[in-house]
Amino acid sequence: MKYWMNSLHARLMLSLGLGWVLVVSVLLSTSWYVGRDITRESLLVQLDYQAEMLGQTIEQNIDNRLQALDQLGQEVQNQPQLADKLLSENSALLAYFDRLFYASAAGRIEALWPDNPKAHQLDISNREYFRRAREVHLGFVSEPLIGRISHTPLVVLVDPIRNDDGEFIGIVGGTLPISGNNFLGFLQRHRLGLQGFAGIASSSGQILVHPNHEMILQPFPGSNPYLELALLGWEGAVESSYLDVRALQAYQQIWSADWVIGVFLPIDEAYKAFDRLWWLLWIIGGAVILLTLPFIWWLLWFLLRPVKRFSLQIESITRGEQERIEAQSPLSELQSVARRFNTLLSNQARIKDELQQRQVYLSAVLDSSPAGIFLTDLEGRSIYVNTAYMRMTGLPEEALLGWRWLEQLHADHKSSLLQDWKLAMATKSNYEVEYRYWTWDKQLIWLEAHASPIVDEAGQVQGYIGTIRDITERKKKEEADRWAAHHDGLTHLLNRRGFDAVMHQAFRAWKEKRQPAVLLLIDLDHFKPINDNLGHDVGDRWLIRIAELIEERAGESGAAARQGGDEFALLLSGMSREEAAREAEILRQAVMNLTLPGSEGFQVTTSIGLASFEDTDQAAKDLVKRADEACYQAKSEGRNRIR
Repeated sequence: MKYWMNSLHARLMLSLGLGWVLVVSVLLSTSWYVGRDITRESLLVQLDYQAEMLGQTIEQNIDNRLQALDQLGQEVQNQPQLADKLLSENSALLAYFDRLFYASAAGRIEALWPDNPKAHQLDISNREYFRRAREVHLGFVSEPLIGRISHTPLVVLVDPIRNDDGEFIGIVGGTLPISGNNFLGFLQRHRLGLQGFAGIASSSGQILVHPNHEMILQPFPGSNPYLELALLGWEGAVESSYLDVRALQAYQQIWSADWVIGVFLPIDEAYKAFDRLWWLLWIIGGAVILLTLPFIWWLLWFLLRPVKRFSLQIESITRGEQERIEAQSPLSELQSVARRFNTLLSNQARIKDELQQRQVYLSAVLDSSPAGIFLTDLEGRSIYVNTAYMRMTGLPEEALLGWRWLEQLHADHKSSLLQDWKLAMATKSNYEVEYRYWTWDKQLIWLEAHASPIVDEAGQVQGYIGTIRDITERKKKEEADRWAAHHDGLTHLLNRRGFDAVMHQAFRAWKEKRQPAVLLLIDLDHFKPINDNLGHDVGDRWLIRIAELIEERAGESGAAARQGGDEFALLLSGMSREEAAREAEILRQAVMNLTLPGSEGFQVTTSIGLASFEDTDQAAKDLVKRADEACYQAKSEGRNRIR
């Protein structure tokens, strides 16, 4: 065994075999850890997304029901004596609720639909939601409770009713069974795989929705720190224990109802498919190792036969026992190797000295240059870069040699740069280019490159030499100048010049594609007193905040501009006039309700003129003219309105 291990063949075989086994084992082990981690992160993202989608759906359902109750409450406020009739006329709301009711300020149910004689004059004044309704002005969702009529778990959506003096006169409400044919019942039946599920708890910790019906209206059992955090307002996805079961969990807030929705997927089910795949990879890896080891043994034996003979002579030369290799094989290839090796031995010292001397001179000259310098071969591969080049990019020499310098090139320039570079080499001409480049610390810089061919005495191109210069600051200044030419310096909205370009584009889209657009010209009312009394600094703050409100309405497809002074413009592309009018009303309300610290007692409103493209328009200015006339009409009719 000891003798066998002294052979190069055996050692290489052992090394390669163990190395091969180690590589396969490390790869499979690493794949398990990395794959499991990636799987967990992917599942957590999916659970978080599902929880978010479910939460948004539930929140939308609740908002729709609260809005419907608010409209019903306004009708009852005006005619409380006709509450029975009003409830029956709103029977369509039974698609939202199991039952509608109206209770007086004393807490007595005065009207119920569908009607139930047992509930007439039922006293609900001791109910938590009725006491809460006395203190608030907006609709809300009650804590889960057992209904006195249905005797089933439910929640009550409540809208307080107050008269014009703000005095509490009663409530309108709708009951929503937790296990009914509604979004709560749907969620209760919702499953993730075989064991995963979604549940809802109130902020007080009571369970509303759970696949185990016995847990409904019960406090959450056990200890779950992430659920406790979620009850305090936290949102996110984690891996933690749930009722002594390790599970992936995601929590989202349902703010309109003060609920928390949680999505749970047990670990065993989450990783089941991944674990099966991993065991299959181990089996395949073991089979590959067993099948390749005999082949490696034979291949090493075959390749090492001539090497063994040459290695003995090289060892003799190393020991000084032999000065030349004597080819003892009739093979011409081995004789050629022997001759070349002998020539190499005789010239090695001289060549080494010459190369070292030339390298010292060349490096000194090129490294003394403050500009980045590079050399390439005829195919464009970089074969040398100086210190200034490396300092400019922050990259080491090995990252800039060969074709690796292309790895840091910005994707937008790679195709065109290579095409132009190949053209310059094909025509043996000079090459100039500007491009963006990623530095070692992930900073994007602009570089300017100049390259010229290296021509020998026979006129043949041997390669290229080039210089690199950092032009990042120049590019930043050019970009800043372009931006300033089309934008307002105070509000950062488009200026008149930039907005004119947008208007011309919109007019072309209307003429060529019939794409509708609506122009809003906005004139601020009562803005001058702010400038006169509080100063231009406060006035500028008002302009900036109003500009932000206008830009919010523009969205991604619109364009907002400051035309000058207190005049603004908003172009809404792809909208009808009715849709634009709704956006204008939202903007008018937002500006009217706007207040800023330091300017109490002052209010700014807007006069807004609307106009849309018409078939008779010959230019964008026709649209601007109609919008300006509409804005002037809004001003003349008393301001703070839309025309």
